[in-house]
Amino acid sequence: MANMVLMCGHIASGKSWFAKRFAEKHGYRYLDIDACYQIYNGDEKIHENKFEVWILFYQLIHQAAMLKHDTVVDTNAPLMSYRDEFLSWFPEFDQHHLIWIDADPELAWTNNLGRERSVPRETFDHLIANFQEPTADEGVTVCRSAWDSICRIKNRNNELQPPEFIKGDPWDCSI
Repeated sequence: MANMVLMCGHIASGKSWFAKRFAEKHGYRYLDIDACYQIYNGDEKIHENKFEVWILFYQLIHQAAMLKHDTVVDTNAPLMSYRDEFLSWFPEFDQHHLIWIDADPELAWTNNLGRERSVPRETFDHLIANFQEPTADEGVTVCRSAWDSICRIKNRNNELQPPEFIKGDPWDCSI
């Protein structure tokens, strides 16, 4: 049985920090879109060749599913339609879990400023304004069943709060 855990949340919300630790603790494979930009463009900060990079990313996720590897997929997945794609494109996983790292936008902005690959304020504000918060009925229009669980973890002052399950039975999503 293989599980896919999709991370979602604002840029610099703590998703990658959490995802890497979660994968390490639970023995999951960790896949992130920035590594694919690194592979394809030679630098994770260069976001060119997006189509080819996303094809590579999806191929790696599909390979993990075929090999029955529990996998953490690290991307911000800001829109419900993007998250629906992960449900419909990877039915080979036995279970699909969504973890939402919910950080205050100003905390995320402060974190963004401290990153080597920070985004400009205009881009950041656009991403914040267009982020769609996950809901319990998300994914029900997709061909396969919806998310098995949706977990919200609040990041307050860079301290993660205990998980709240928006949907599904609680499971160990600790780090």
